[in-house]
Amino acid sequence: MKRGAVIIAAIVLSFHVFAESEIVLKDGSRIRGEVLSMQNGLYRIRTESMGTIQLRSREILSITSLGVSVPGDSPGTDTAASSQTAVDSIKSSIVNSPGVMSTIMALQNDPQMKAILADPEIMRAVQNLDLQALGNHPKIKALMNNPKIKRIHGIVN
Repeated sequence: MKRGAVIIAAIVLSFHVFAESEIVLKDGSRIRGEVLSMQNGLYRIRTESMGTIQLRSREILSITSLGVSVPGDSPGTDTAASSQTAVDSIKSSIVNSPGVMSTIMALQNDPQMKAILADPEIMRAVQNLDLQALGNHPKIKALMNNPKIKRIHGIVN
């Protein structure tokens, strides 16, 4: 399994964090909302009940995307389970690291990333956690040379 493919899958899946998420605070409170931005250790979150709020990253225990399920190739197999575990581990590191989240937010506007997100073949591979297909895809190989991806790779390794 290529580590780069795992990181790309985790990054693509982390974009779902910007959809509705559950934010668990260190005091045990839970907030549901959409992460709008993250800058200088401060998350901006739009909630239905409280409007737009700001939370310092040090107050946050975890951020979990709601309603996003990513099946493995063959649920229950060792390969699918290990792929899911590897992606989940990196995804958790990504969404709980202010610096990495800022970089990922900037990636949303990157032309290479937009091309990947618009490619149905790549998105199928991400959804199925087909790390071999991801690792061999020319767009993914090119993306691995992107300075922002290299920065994320260095942080989560």
